[in-house]
Amino acid sequence: MLAACSAVLHGFSLVHATSVAAIALTVVMLTACLFCARELWIRGTLRAWVVVALMNLAMIAIHAPASAAHHHGGGVSAHAPAHHSTVMTLATTLAVVEVVVATAVLYYRTRGIRPALLSAE
Repeated sequence: MLAACSAVLHGFSLVHATSVAAIALTVVMLTACLFCARELWIRGTLRAWVVVALMNLAMIAIHAPASAAHHHGGGVSAHAPAHHSTVMTLATTLAVVEVVVATAVLYYRTRGIRPALLSAE
C-alpha cells in the first residue's frame, strides 16, 4: 500500500511539472511505483523488496538536496514552494518508512537462509 501511495504522490507532482522531460520522468516513476506495488502485493519476492528499498533510497538521495533548495526560495513563485515542500515532505517521509519496512522484511525473510557453501560443510 505504501508503494501505491508513492504513485499517488507522483501523480500530485504531475500538476506542477514544468517541462515535457519532468512530466515523462514523473510518469516513469509513477509507473515504477505501481509496478512495485503490484509485485509486492502478488508475489512479495525478495527481489521486489530490494527494488523498493533501493528506489526509495535513491529518491531520498536525489530529492533531499532539491527539497532544501525549495525551502530557501529557489526562485519559484510564492505558491509553488509551499505545495512542493508539503508533497516532498510527505514523499520523503513515506520513502523513509518504505526503506525501514523493506529492510525489516528482508532481514526477517533472509535471516534463516544460509549460503550454499556454508550448508555443504
